[in-house]
Amino acid sequence: MDIISELPDDLLLRIMSLLHTKTAFDSQLLSKRWRNLWKKLPTLYHDYTFHKSESQFLVFINKTLELLESPVLESLYIRIVPTQTSSGVFLRGCLLAKLQVRELNFISIINPVALQIKKEIYHLQTLVILRIECCSLEDGYGNQIIPLQCLKVLHLRCVKYSSDASLSNLLSSLPSLEDLFLDRCSSDNKPTKTLSIAVPRLLRLTVLRCPDNCETHLMRLNVNAPSLKYLNVEDHWRNVSFSEEKMEELIEADVNVGYIDTEKLLKAFVSVKRLSLCVVTSKILRVNVFFNQLVRLEICTCQQEWWNVLEKVLLSSPKLCILKLHQKHLFGTRDPTVRWKEPSSVPVCFASHLETFEWRGYEGTEDEKKLASYILRNAGRLKTVTIYPLISNPDIRRRKILKNHMSNELVKLSGRSFTCKLVFR
Repeated sequence: MDIISELPDDLLLRIMSLLHTKTAFDSQLLSKRWRNLWKKLPTLYHDYTFHKSESQFLVFINKTLELLESPVLESLYIRIVPTQTSSGVFLRGCLLAKLQVRELNFISIINPVALQIKKEIYHLQTLVILRIECCSLEDGYGNQIIPLQCLKVLHLRCVKYSSDASLSNLLSSLPSLEDLFLDRCSSDNKPTKTLSIAVPRLLRLTVLRCPDNCETHLMRLNVNAPSLKYLNVEDHWRNVSFSEEKMEELIEADVNVGYIDTEKLLKAFVSVKRLSLCVVTSKILRVNVFFNQLVRLEICTCQQEWWNVLEKVLLSSPKLCILKLHQKHLFGTRDPTVRWKEPSSVPVCFASHLETFEWRGYEGTEDEKKLASYILRNAGRLKTVTIYPLISNPDIRRRKILKNHMSNELVKLSGRSFTCKLVFR
């Protein structure tokens, strides 16, 4: 007998769990020792590319699920290239098996509408993690209570819904949901004015929209998640709106949108400790908002008058320790006639807490030099200043000369001797 066959079952099953199910299934041909071992696998990974046809692939999935001896299936991965004829047959044939499935992953390749996830999926009561990519979700549960009482993680990427109302109804029926990821890149979804996310136990929310397929209508993202701690919203069409509800438990927020009313946005984030913003300011910010817990701030510099948001948050964040400026996007708008003005008062955090300042995409324009020198001149507790200049000159020697010039210029404009470390990358 070979050495591998002498290993204990637990170790062999761990090794086989890393393989595609077709490979693990074929191992029964090795010897009697391997004949029934694959039936105890806690994870099945089915990949269409290991089969000659779709019908053969579906038959194989049914067969393995029927022969499986393990009462609990920890993970089931299904990667398929569907055709127009595969809609509906797929789930009826393989997912209504009497197994306690904990994690379910569907990935549809090439044709995102050919494979429809039938409503029977809502009756998998032991499901904790559900990920669906490039499929369509069948509506039909209406106002019924969905038995996915244990579901904690739901990731929907490029999924087609009958309407956003049906999606909202689905989300509101998941009492244990803690992690929600929505990548709304399917052009087949019908336009809507409001997407409501009402999940009382939700801790982490990510909402993305793809620039190639999204409609340019105003979409209001209405979030009612009092337990939310992490928020990531990115809308490439830059037209997302938020509800006015404060997120008292929110720790970290990363928002990249063309927000119409920035004041309401800032009001919702008063409790955050880490904040990243890329927003368009539609008016001068006058609202009194205090970020008493904020210690890390990142502002994207791609949009016009981004410094208005920067100034407002700086003046309202007495405990800020880390400040980062970063041009993360290339599609922003700039008006050369709009100039930065030095604020009338110095932020409290400059004298008490700010220790790290980083600027990526620094071009050395007049406004940028004034702003950078203002921070260097007034932030007395700075320990590290790192500048990543945006220099298009390909010559290495010339780039080094330009970096040295920028560095010397900032030191001169700041009008003070440095105790912190100034680095140009």
